[in-house]
Amino acid sequence: MKYFEGLTKVEDVKTLFRRLAMKNHPDRGGDTATFQEIQAQYQSALRGCNGSTSTGSDGKEHTYKYNEESEIDLMDKINAFLALNMENVNIMLIGVWIWIDGDTKPHKDKLKELGCKWHGRRKCWYFHNQKKRFGKYSKGSLDELAAKYGQKGFTRKSNNLR
Repeated sequence: MKYFEGLTKVEDVKTLFRRLAMKNHPDRGGDTATFQEIQAQYQSALRGCNGSTSTGSDGKEHTYKYNEESEIDLMDKINAFLALNMENVNIMLIGVWIWIDGDTKPHKDKLKELGCKWHGRRKCWYFHNQKKRFGKYSKGSLDELAAKYGQKGFTRKSNNLR
């Protein structure tokens, strides 16, 4: 099966991947071989989007630059968070940052083990895989960040994308 056939926008590829991950992840009752095939096709689809432009939710034009290492790290982290089966927890991908909020206290130690840090001002956990940080830190809320960089998220309680 060709999961990402005909998709040319990065946003569409990532949205479909998240839906397929929620449905086919082995920790959610899916088949390992099927999920590995989905992951391989996802990477191929993203490579095909390299250099494409789109208008972000901030109204500005953005050019997608494929970075295989970064994409694989994010995929691995999202898979690890899904494997925790955290109820009443929201996992959001905003730009290249993963934000986790909701009833996270019971999962605090596991989130730390997975490299998450607590953001005191935003009162939620985050993960960012880049070692160096360039530019200024954003002072906006999560909603403002989502509007600027785009957001894709899902919740454990509904098992659907938000």
